[in-house]
Amino acid sequence: MDDRIPTAATSTADAPAADYVIVGAGSAGALLAARLSEDPRTSVILIEAGGEAKSMLVQLPVGFARLVGHPAYDWRYLQEPDPSINNRRFLWSAGKLLGGGSSINGQVYIRGTRQDFDRWESAGASGWGFDAVLPYFLKSEDWAGSPHPAHGRGGPMTVSPMREAHPLCDSFLSACGEAGMPRLADYHGGNMEGAFLTDATQRDGWRCSTEKAFLRPARSRANLTVMTRTEARSIRFDGRRANGVLVARNGELRTVRANRELLICAGTVGSAALLLRSGVGPGAALQAVGVASHHHLPGVGANLQEHAGVGQNKFINRPSLNSQMHPLGMLSMAGQFVFGRRGAFGAPAVQAMALARSRAGLQEPDVQLHFLPLAYDIEPDTQSTASAAMPKEPTATVLATLCQPRSRGRVELDVDGKPRIVHQFFADERDLQTMIDGQKLIARLFRTPSLEKLVIADRRPDPLPRSDADWAAYIRAKAAPAYHPVGTCRMGSDEGAVTDPQLRVRGIGALRVIDASVMPTITSGNTNAATFMIAEKAADLIRADAGH
Repeated sequence: MDDRIPTAATSTADAPAADYVIVGAGSAGALLAARLSEDPRTSVILIEAGGEAKSMLVQLPVGFARLVGHPAYDWRYLQEPDPSINNRRFLWSAGKLLGGGSSINGQVYIRGTRQDFDRWESAGASGWGFDAVLPYFLKSEDWAGSPHPAHGRGGPMTVSPMREAHPLCDSFLSACGEAGMPRLADYHGGNMEGAFLTDATQRDGWRCSTEKAFLRPARSRANLTVMTRTEARSIRFDGRRANGVLVARNGELRTVRANRELLICAGTVGSAALLLRSGVGPGAALQAVGVASHHHLPGVGANLQEHAGVGQNKFINRPSLNSQMHPLGMLSMAGQFVFGRRGAFGAPAVQAMALARSRAGLQEPDVQLHFLPLAYDIEPDTQSTASAAMPKEPTATVLATLCQPRSRGRVELDVDGKPRIVHQFFADERDLQTMIDGQKLIARLFRTPSLEKLVIADRRPDPLPRSDADWAAYIRAKAAPAYHPVGTCRMGSDEGAVTDPQLRVRGIGALRVIDASVMPTITSGNTNAATFMIAEKAADLIRADAGH
């Protein structure tokens, strides 16, 4: 490797060491550290580049609006210009603190459909079909609603039904019914086709991240060491076996040794980038940016997927969250939360959703609809929800994301060893057509009796497109990421896979990747719950290999 990635031997006389070293304390890593350290015979070191999760912004559900895009809490990975959306580019969010994405996200809890996980099994990820992974969803969960066979009780992660949905959510759900989408009382048993109020990773009205649910109770264990403000630079190898990781901490480089296994949980962008910086990836591409190839594995960084999203919003004749964003309204919402843990301050980012087929003849839903009792505008140059422009007038938004996008991108390295996100949302024209159909579905929803009676005027788009070409132009101008990247360390049984179904990196011993990057295909909804499941299952796989 080159001089941007130090390779000089660091002192190991006082180097910290443990049976398992975990890189990344996010949605997967914090959970994994807690599970592995349950065995007092096992020592664990958890490494996190960010800091603690103590800020009130982290604990307060509405805080996500200030956390996403905030440089103290978010990696803010910048994508390359995307020619499929008029060369616009966005920052792709990834949590940079204990709990990772689960500490800064919108707290929506969605597992995915039966078909999502059965696709993984069919693609060579043996043991990852829906029936096989469902027990791991249940294991994590402490369901705060009425007893239900699709939910778990007694797990560390509290999942709560909507405490108080905005009144406009009922109008959206009724509109979905009028458009032929059934209302689902529960959407976690594998069938998500229909409309529903969202459940949230919240406990007593507060955010429940993997830091709070799993890691915080485990930190008193003598066999668990948590190293914050510690950035992983490159993996250390003994031949074809990983034996540690070079980290930067307090201005110094040191090696953290892994006696049994090194477990990479740095996220879809971060895990791929760490492998690439360590010389594990497509050899020619690494050499082109000055990184010596240690192990040629072409799939590293490839297969990048994201839920592209495009919304429509209208001016309406009922109060929305926009019209409450004034001093008295904010005071009222704060009071609702303080005295009852209710209202907008305690709500997940999206309060109502639907999975729908955008046209007849499809085998399963192809778009996810997100209802927001407000409107906001994020342009590429603002880069975060904290700087989003919000109209003062009452508005409502329905946004569509692609459930199963066909377009693929990749994570590469630049000449400074930093990740480059190279992706086109609509590289596959079929994705563009699905989004066109999804926008037409939204337009039909706004014409149903339940929503039409609320609408005063179009806001975005205005005027409404009349042709597919006009819709395509609108989509290219307004599409944005949903912050659900997956796939860059794909698991499978073929030569192109990065990890095998036990999440072991192919061709390298004592090294696994455990996070959303291993998903062969993206789930049909938000990806955080599936990441919990991956870490739960990984803990069992690791313990089984160790004979525990």
